[in-house]
Amino acid sequence: MTLRESLDQRTPLVADGASGTMLQNAGLPVGQAPETWVLENPDAVRRLAAAYVDAGSDVIYTNTFGGNCIRLRLSGLEDRAAEINAGAVRLAREAIESSGRRVFLIASIGPTGEMLEPYGELSEDEAREAFADQARLLADAGVDGFACETFTGIEEALLCLGAVKEVARGLPMFASMAFETSGRTMMGVAPGDAARELSAAGADVVGANCSVGPDVVEAALRAMADAVPGIRLLGKPNAGLPRVEGGKTVYSVTPDEMAAFALRAVKHGAVVLGGCCGSTPDHIRAIRAAIDSL
Repeated sequence: MTLRESLDQRTPLVADGASGTMLQNAGLPVGQAPETWVLENPDAVRRLAAAYVDAGSDVIYTNTFGGNCIRLRLSGLEDRAAEINAGAVRLAREAIESSGRRVFLIASIGPTGEMLEPYGELSEDEAREAFADQARLLADAGVDGFACETFTGIEEALLCLGAVKEVARGLPMFASMAFETSGRTMMGVAPGDAARELSAAGADVVGANCSVGPDVVEAALRAMADAVPGIRLLGKPNAGLPRVEGGKTVYSVTPDEMAAFALRAVKHGAVVLGGCCGSTPDHIRAIRAAIDSL
């Protein structure tokens, strides 16, 4: 069964959890881009993907959230974008193939990290080209779908979605935004408006990720379902807000709480369920058990 066929059947798929915070737990220095470890510590990237597959993920994301050339400039790695994106796909594929399970691989594409004109200096054409270039690298490496994720501005999210669709060869498209406790994104986008615009632009699945925690994501999904009846939704919340205890950063949402969120999200129309910052294979294992109980 292809990913598109699975989405058409609306059977809930369990996605993976956090990449950045998990790699930090494995030794990635805070502030260093996770994508750098595709080059510097590929075994850690492969082990993380395998951990989520072992936990029961039907869908895992590539470690390429910040893999566009604009964002890679911050690490001085814009000239190695091809190596990073293709390498991330290869490492994830190796983890999937060693498991013997059918797991879909989704190419993760995040924001450029810069503000678009007129709020900043980045032009729409530059952003669109960066997204298209990254999508082309990921498509050539061989993925099952794409996720434009963690956007806060609808304009940039639509640029990403449109650019990826041009080179994605008909592969399924996920689009998700990050919402605040106010119920809107940092740039003021309401969930219902996001759902209408992203689905109209061709996203097969629309949703919320990151977004403080499960309660904020659930409220966003409910508003999206109200705005676009029958929409296929995605929910990948943070495991709550981070806090420091004993010199370590911890997240408050337990695996059982994340599993309870997943069951509620399914009732709103969620077909892709996982975690974001602070979530671990234990959170995904709990979601897996909850989905299997349906």
